[in-house]
Amino acid sequence: MIVRSEEQLTCKQITGYKVCEKKGTLVDVTQQEFEERLEIHDLNLLAIRENAFKNLTTTKLSLGLGNRISVVGRESFRGLERLERLDLDSNVVPLSPNLFSELKQLHSLSLIFNKIDTIPKDSFAGLGNLMWLYLGHNDIESIGKDSFSGLSSSLTFLWLNDNKITSIEAATFSQMPELTRLHLENNRLTSIQPGVLRGLHKLDGLFLEENQLASVSRNDFKGLIDLRILNLQHNQIASIKPGTFSDLRQLEQLDLRKNRLSHVNSGVFNGLSSLKKLDLSSNDIATMESDAFAGLPALKSLNLANNKLTNVDRKDFGLTSLTILYT
Repeated sequence: MIVRSEEQLTCKQITGYKVCEKKGTLVDVTQQEFEERLEIHDLNLLAIRENAFKNLTTTKLSLGLGNRISVVGRESFRGLERLERLDLDSNVVPLSPNLFSELKQLHSLSLIFNKIDTIPKDSFAGLGNLMWLYLGHNDIESIGKDSFSGLSSSLTFLWLNDNKITSIEAATFSQMPELTRLHLENNRLTSIQPGVLRGLHKLDGLFLEENQLASVSRNDFKGLIDLRILNLQHNQIASIKPGTFSDLRQLEQLDLRKNRLSHVNSGVFNGLSSLKKLDLSSNDIATMESDAFAGLPALKSLNLANNKLTNVDRKDFGLTSLTILYT
């Protein structure tokens, strides 16, 4: 039910809540019964007034559909002390210092499709319990070492995919010791700067596909002792030096398809004693050293399809554990 007053205040009943807006500004949200989830959709909101939320017990708030919020401040989120999940997808929320610092219990923050182009210092300060941060599908061009200053050290998942990132400063992620998944796919990275991944000892998955990486080196992945998934597909990697992946003892999946590899040297995959799946398809590989796959005792799946190889026989590789071979 929608009610309009003489002051053009429009109020709507949303399961357990009364939501009021005026000329595109959310001005008052009151709770009428216990309901953990609040979805404020399709109101064409442009702004959230200070103190609009009145001491709600809400744990999940979504403002992501049918709104275009661009005016919001720190005080806009007061009254949401118990909030654990906030969805602001598909708005135009500009980041600013301490914007979310009222949300002490927040575990998940989603800002997908917000046209964000910069991350000011302390934008996420005060989020001491944040574990999931979604910043994919924006217009971010660079990540500075202060971009995540003040952010919780408990962050576990970080999405920066589908942006325009060309550079990331060293030690940017060093204050994220609990990070297990880092998504940087579909950006414009041409290299991994020294020290960028320093300190990510618990990282389990690193996704760098669909960038413009021309090469990778051992130093790029140094210290990633728990890494199990590394995706480098659809880059411009033309060669890989022996020992590049030798520190990745726990790696189980390595994806190098759709690059520019023409030859596989011996020693390239040294140290990958846990590797189970290797994808080298859709490259330009014409030759391989006879011991190119030596030291891969756990390998079960090898994809060499869509290359320039002829007369490939699994017996040539000496891979006793191999069960799947694509040529």
